Amino acid sequence: MKKIILTLAAILVSALGTMAQSNFSLDFTTVGFDFGDRENAAIYKLKASESGKTVAEPGIRLAGEVYSSDVVSLKFAQTLRIDEMKKLAMSTQLMLRLRLIKIYKHSINIGFGPQIFYRNTWEKEEGYIDEGVYNKGSFQTKMSWVSGEVEYNYYLNKHNDFSLCVYHMNPETMGFALGFKH
Repeated sequence: MKKIILTLAAILVSALGTMAQSNFSLDFTTVGFDFGDRENAAIYKLKASESGKTVAEPGIRLAGEVYSSDVVSLKFAQTLRIDEMKKLAMSTQLMLRLRLIKIYKHSINIGFGPQIFYRNTWEKEEGYIDEGVYNKGSFQTKMSWVSGEVEYNYYLNKHNDFSLCVYHMNPETMGFALGFKH
């Protein structure tokens, strides 16, 4: 774990020291998809499917990104959303990102890095079963050392792009976000 933290710190320092450009983005979170069976799916309040594998999770995601070259960047993202139990949930993520493709007005980026998830407790919900994912308490947290995203951008003009992002929404869910990058 110490090596991971030192490696991320070295990347951050080098990225900030050789900053080529930067951008800011605002995304709107939409839905999440769970590929496993959740014990609490029956009590979800924002189910988009009967099984609870698809849930509505509206919110916003603010991010800042600094490039050390045309293809390598460091991105910090903060998400604030309403989770499947209609409770406040957040996440903070730091990612090393790579631009995979840039063709005409299209680009695709991937990013990986640690993310911490927070949510108001579900422990007081009737029928709640502790799945052991989050810690116990009034505000539950979970650290994920490996989390990521795939982002598609469409060039609108010299300073703005439209973005579609598939990302790690919470420890159990992959989510979609739509937004703009400046």
